Amino acid sequence: MRASWKLNKPSLFGPNVSLGEDVIHVLVVVPGDLNQVAKDTRSARTHSEHRRKRWRELNEILDKNKKAKTNGDDGSSTGYSYVRWSEVKSVLDYERYKQERKPIPDHAFDFLIKYLKYAAEAMNGYTDASREAKRYHFIAPVLIMLCSLFVDVKLEVEESVDGNEVHANGNFEFVLTRGKTKICIVEAKNNDFDQGKAQALIGCEAVADREGLYVVYGIVTDFMKWQLYRCGENSILLDSSTLSAKSEELDTGSMRDVCEMIYGALSDHEEECKKEQLCIE
Repeated sequence: MRASWKLNKPSLFGPNVSLGEDVIHVLVVVPGDLNQVAKDTRSARTHSEHRRKRWRELNEILDKNKKAKTNGDDGSSTGYSYVRWSEVKSVLDYERYKQERKPIPDHAFDFLIKYLKYAAEAMNGYTDASREAKRYHFIAPVLIMLCSLFVDVKLEVEESVDGNEVHANGNFEFVLTRGKTKICIVEAKNNDFDQGKAQALIGCEAVADREGLYVVYGIVTDFMKWQLYRCGENSILLDSSTLSAKSEELDTGSMRDVCEMIYGALSDHEEECKKEQLCIE
């Protein structure tokens, strides 16, 4: 029996593959990451030359800041927290924009306000709600309430990300995911928003690379202050909103603005992605 008869099976190689009779075919199994093909496929999506230039310049900085990982990785990528904002500012600089707000249903917003009031009463008010030990308990309810407004939004906690073309790795405290919509949330450690935006923006580029996305949103927050970044193919944009609160009372108007800013980003993302795709076609 000819060897090519055994190999020429549509169920294995597809209907359009023709394997010669006088050719020796060798199938090689390479050990390693079984998901490598999927990773390469995602990163192969066409991005604009502007974004690829951003990645090349970013990689030059990241490669200079390589740190050995303690989990046995080969050190081929850099943790976001090792890079200072002053080092990447020229590459990841941004412009201001106004994210369209989407009204929050009263029943959902009222429930959030009541919950935050209970949390504040239990934890000595809002005065130090931005302290690292407490803010998690104020940030998470906001994100959970936003999830309740959709049937297809999930909240992931402590999500790790590694870039393919972007030489960066690290993790986000939270990630809101709605289909191909990603809003990646970073807590501003020690209220250092410069370090937070370095972490968030590098992370957003790694997500765009890894997932093949045209637009990725990033948030830096200490609960009292919320910075929303829109990382697109040809620009990075920033909107922000700050809560107003006394020790025992949260200004509901400012809280509503924060929620409606994020709600708007989750709701309008598909249209934004279409605009970005048109820019590179």
